[in-house]
Amino acid sequence: MKLKYIITALALLLPFQVPQAETLSLETVIEQALQNSPQTARILSDVADAEAEAFEIETPDNPRAEINITSFKDGNDNRTAEIELEQPLRLSNFGSRGNYAEALRRTASVEQKAQMLELIHTITRGYASYWALQEQEKILAANVDYANRKQRLVANAAKEGRVDASDAKIFKAEALRLEEQLRVIRARKASGAANLLRMAGMDQTSFDAERPISPEIPDLSYLTGVAGNEGSIRSLLEARKALAERRYAVARQDASFPEFAPRAVIKQGFDTDNTTVLLGVSIALPIWDRNNAEVSRAVAERRLAQSNLNALNEQNFANVLAAAYEQAKATQISASTYRNKILPAWNEVESITDKKFENGQASILDLFQMRERMVSVQSEALQTYLNSIEARIELESLIGQSLNDVRLTDIKE
Repeated sequence: MKLKYIITALALLLPFQVPQAETLSLETVIEQALQNSPQTARILSDVADAEAEAFEIETPDNPRAEINITSFKDGNDNRTAEIELEQPLRLSNFGSRGNYAEALRRTASVEQKAQMLELIHTITRGYASYWALQEQEKILAANVDYANRKQRLVANAAKEGRVDASDAKIFKAEALRLEEQLRVIRARKASGAANLLRMAGMDQTSFDAERPISPEIPDLSYLTGVAGNEGSIRSLLEARKALAERRYAVARQDASFPEFAPRAVIKQGFDTDNTTVLLGVSIALPIWDRNNAEVSRAVAERRLAQSNLNALNEQNFANVLAAAYEQAKATQISASTYRNKILPAWNEVESITDKKFENGQASILDLFQMRERMVSVQSEALQTYLNSIEARIELESLIGQSLNDVRLTDIKE
């Protein structure tokens, strides 16, 4: 019994250790998402559906057989067996349907790569937003601590009669305001973690994020050279245009000649030992339906695919790529400038203003203005970095692959 009391006392006296949340890198979350995400399952399901549709397109209908047997002799009738075979066909079964099926497989492959890249981008946006909330939480927690420390400092100065006692209440009110903001940020952070982990198909409930590393952006000429990669926006538009052309070719060919079915009738007489073979063909009469509905749908699809491709022709694509490149470079430089120059400069301003305040050379108003400006600069730095990530994502969507795959060297910020 005494041992039980000793253990209980030690448990109360020893400091309580709060378990640390696991740190997950962006690469880890993306890897898990590509394997376990529900979106990955949907993408693979779409590919399987496209493969099944291609198989249906290129595979002719099954032949039909009709068998008749006369087994009892009646008068002058002979005992006979008759087999009728018929194979329904369309003119497009001889070439164009096979081309259509291959175009469908090709388009499904390109769309799979584009959708996988889009999934990576969705995870990247979610991870970056979660990291930004995590940084905001740290900033607000530091500001709450700062306000509490200044409150105690002013309260002690008020007791000594050096400042008005009401000045301490200003910092107390500010601490309460910041604590409320911190509570909201923490709730948003928990929601962001839950949504991101759900998208990635992971079972964890929380984690710590690392600052996403920005890969080096190659020069424009290099990006132009790899922009034809499968999964790029232009490759996808070209594949859809080719698919629409193949569908139109099938529709026009089937409209030019109706469905037909070669037939063979084999008749065997058991009593006379005679075998008769009849060959023929049945043809659908194109009176009411001349495949006009399918032709109309194919024409509309071809027109839309051509219009989308024309809107992003080679010259327009080059201009869009150049603009996206310039934006990605500019936002990356801006984010680096904020982190390496602007924030350190304002940290120095904050330190100087703090010392002036403690020495009575700066007022509470000066201190609050400095803190507001500091918070604004910190928020600008976070938003600038998020902007650089979004600009990089736009550039990657155009070239059809991650810049991490283009170049393995990263910018060490």
